[in-house]
Amino acid sequence: MKLIMYFLLIWPLGTAAKDVVVQTSAGGINWSQGVVYANGYGTAKPGLSAAQKRILARRAAVIDAQRNLLEITKGVRINSVIKTGQAMKENPEITTRVAGIIKGAQITRDHYQNEIANVTMSMPISGKFLRTMYPTNKLASRDTFDHLLAFIITPARASESFMISNEPEANAYRKLIEWMRQNASADLNVILNDAVIQYETSAKFSGLLIDASSVPAFELATIPKIRDDTGEILYPSENTSYDDIVNKRGVTYDFDLHDAIRNQRVATTPFIIKAVSTYKSLPSDLTISKSDADKIRQSQSTIVAMNKAGVLIVVAI
Repeated sequence: MKLIMYFLLIWPLGTAAKDVVVQTSAGGINWSQGVVYANGYGTAKPGLSAAQKRILARRAAVIDAQRNLLEITKGVRINSVIKTGQAMKENPEITTRVAGIIKGAQITRDHYQNEIANVTMSMPISGKFLRTMYPTNKLASRDTFDHLLAFIITPARASESFMISNEPEANAYRKLIEWMRQNASADLNVILNDAVIQYETSAKFSGLLIDASSVPAFELATIPKIRDDTGEILYPSENTSYDDIVNKRGVTYDFDLHDAIRNQRVATTPFIIKAVSTYKSLPSDLTISKSDADKIRQSQSTIVAMNKAGVLIVVAI
């Protein structure tokens, strides 16, 4: 079944204009709100009372909606390598759990006219669903930066040498050495800590906003990976909150950069970068430049917000 992404103005779940929606003939996936929804229709056999017809028609509509919801849910991509339908084929336990979650889907529209019942049912692609599809061991392995950070915050042993890896670092340490010579009697630990705090509070970012509107090959996923152009994974990582990912979803989506900036997920001061491509053959892995990746790694507030699932991606039709 072909999926069409488009601007949807009004639909039964109260979608705002410009929500990112992938529509099918029986329902769709609202990637901005993080829900799968499906319509169902039902009628009853003739010869019954009006009350019986209404009850049985509604029951048939609910069953039809649940069946359609299951089919649409099979098309939900979790990341570049996991699609719900594929996982259900490979694991009967996942099939049972997803079927159970769908049976508990909410009825958001209930209409009966001319002896035909019509219901719309919706299910969040977060919470129980993501805990089923994305267990804790699916979080990305620790990347090079995480190892480096762990090394920096671990007290150095006397036998370990201190290495400078590039000219900008060397210049920074030369400047620090000169400053220390001029302030030999100062409490360096306090001063340096104050300097770091001042930097972080003066450049406080409330989330990560990625403009992927010029990446046509990108496939929407619940938890896409963000990489630099060397393939290093920035998000999600072992430092990313699993609870935040499954309860909020890994990211949300928007069509408009200006609307995205005002989105509650990234609040009012997001760190904004541009995606340059997808990564190799992985359709839901976004690549950003190494320089932008380094800027993110140097911004503690961005890392903290990002690892609480504070990530929003702007896409194009």
